[in-house]
Amino acid sequence: MAWGELSPELHLPKVCRKDLPASRSAAQQHHAKTIKNDWSRWFEASPRCQWLCSIDPSMPSAKFRKDTVSLACWQASLLIQLRTGHIPLRKHLYRIGKVDAPTFPTCNAGDKMVHHYLLACPVHACHRRVLELHLKRQARSVKTLLSNLKAFPHLFRFIHNL
Repeated sequence: MAWGELSPELHLPKVCRKDLPASRSAAQQHHAKTIKNDWSRWFEASPRCQWLCSIDPSMPSAKFRKDTVSLACWQASLLIQLRTGHIPLRKHLYRIGKVDAPTFPTCNAGDKMVHHYLLACPVHACHRRVLELHLKRQARSVKTLLSNLKAFPHLFRFIHNL
């Protein structure tokens, strides 16, 4: 039984004089925790953190992955593109040098591209009414459209019909 008394280091064998290695499981857990903390700090410093957290306050978390596990790959990809703003709408295409102007050609809107595309563009008003028919007031919230599992099928139908 150990009583908390330590032997002088010189009386110990050389193998026991240095720190004992951590268990493999403890080392893996520590490494995973370090990576998660580093990733969280990196995410919070990114310019898109505020926008993504307004859509899903649990970001960064595994919630999105769990919510999209039953979706087709193209559907999950579309949600990620809408959430990050890396979607082939004029503002993003202008930012990467693929079009001459960042505004919608039909209504000349240029700010908050995803918000405009989903909620405000007059060109898509008739399709938006169908979305509102199914989702009621929730169809007027980008947060709901991009994070509510029940809204996903209606959102994909809305985008597909455009």
